[in-house]
Amino acid sequence: MNLKIQPALIPTLCTLVLVPVLASLGFWQLDRAEEKAGILQRYEDRLAKPQISIGEKREEPRTLEFYRLQATGTWHEEHQFFVDNRILNHRAGFHVITPLLLKGNNTAILVNRGWIPADPDRSILPTVEPLEGTVTVTGTAVIPYEVELLLETEPPIGDRWPVVWQVLDLVRFQNAVPYQIYGVVIRLDELHPNGFARQWNRPEDQRIFRHKAYAFQWFALATTLLVIYIALTVRRSRLSRSA
Repeated sequence: MNLKIQPALIPTLCTLVLVPVLASLGFWQLDRAEEKAGILQRYEDRLAKPQISIGEKREEPRTLEFYRLQATGTWHEEHQFFVDNRILNHRAGFHVITPLLLKGNNTAILVNRGWIPADPDRSILPTVEPLEGTVTVTGTAVIPYEVELLLETEPPIGDRWPVVWQVLDLVRFQNAVPYQIYGVVIRLDELHPNGFARQWNRPEDQRIFRHKAYAFQWFALATTLLVIYIALTVRRSRLSRSA
């Protein structure tokens, strides 16, 4: 038996183009997984560090992200709103976002107080009991990134304050209120009495696995294409024993 190579032009060109492309997509997904792993490591490192008390001076959001924060002020429910399409235990609901006006200055920080279920009749909004007095809250600082994935920009707020938002957009909120806000949101601690259901996920945890799974798929496609090309190109043939 002998191997006979019979390459064809079009399959060869397709293989030369597609295999590197598929492999590069696989390596790109691995890079994304490594990037997400770095974010998760930064989250765990900062969460283990001492708590930060915030005041009038607004820090750069990146310097506060994932740290545990403590803030003292009064709830400002006039500008409270709900973030729609939040899922908990396979149930649809809202996150309750309430500004906390910090003590002694005209600055606020938004506090995510947790999840409440949605009524089957979407026109009926949940009832949230009013809060009074000065309170000290603690929680983890996060930067809302989901607004970057919004396909359409939500309209300006105008005179009527909306009670339901599709995403938590800090820029949109800042343009609608007369006070300054921090560039982070506090996810309220699970034991704080002014909150609702809270099961905060670690950032990027599931996405790391997802990127690795995508990388495996791209590498598998590249390998499959290469194997098929070799199988179609290299054929066995018998050597003639004649002179």
